[in-house]
Amino acid sequence: MRIIRGRSKHRQVARAVTIRTDSKKPGRGWWLLAALMLMGAIALQIPAAWLAARFFPNNPYVDQVSGQLWSGQVIGHGQGLSGVLSWRLRPQDLFWLRLGADVQVESGSTRLQGQVALGRQQLLLRDWSGQMDAETLRSALPWQWPASPVQVRALALHWHQQKGWQAAQGTLNWGGGALGYPFEGRLERAVLPPLQGKLSLDKERLHLALLDNSSARMGDVYVDREKMLDVQLTQRLLLNVAGYQGQAGLDTAVVSVRQPLSSLGQ
Repeated sequence: MRIIRGRSKHRQVARAVTIRTDSKKPGRGWWLLAALMLMGAIALQIPAAWLAARFFPNNPYVDQVSGQLWSGQVIGHGQGLSGVLSWRLRPQDLFWLRLGADVQVESGSTRLQGQVALGRQQLLLRDWSGQMDAETLRSALPWQWPASPVQVRALALHWHQQKGWQAAQGTLNWGGGALGYPFEGRLERAVLPPLQGKLSLDKERLHLALLDNSSARMGDVYVDREKMLDVQLTQRLLLNVAGYQGQAGLDTAVVSVRQPLSSLGQ
């Protein structure tokens, strides 16, 4: 009887050990997670050139694509400019159900870097900084720009396809100089002082406040959710235009223009 009891105890211990060992086996959820991580790692190594040829075939603005989906660059041209766009994906943005990347743009003396994130019906630009040279400015607005670059600092934008502008901030600084622009079929000239632009959100409109070095108002630029552009220039700014003889208070908006944003530069 004693021998039988001893064997019974050994069997109970062996059964307990077996149960504890089986409880440590990974479940189906872990295997599925591991498989998804492996597939994601493989997808990130897909050549960027293959993706460009697959989804953007015969793009006339793309000259060369290199790297992988994870990190790569595009050399291209358009609007009289040529440049390089480089990216590196940000996996942490996936926790917010967004596809994000650190991006750098180079063209001539233009250098801009920041973050881009694409979500459901949303586009976010975060922490953009750098400078835009005169050639870049001319491609957007075909005027005769002075050599002074525009310095960009801490620029951020949030656009929602259904709700419009959701957030905006940042600062632009321009050194001023001689500017040539078309007006009523002739070329007008103005020697402008250094200007500062402060970006913000004003009643669901993107607002760029134009100020001089003493923070006096020089003008305002607005873009609404329908992408209509509103420009207001004050008497203070117009006094820098050659031949201007208008009379008004310095903060009075004496020029107002409203047009589609898409028509800018045409």
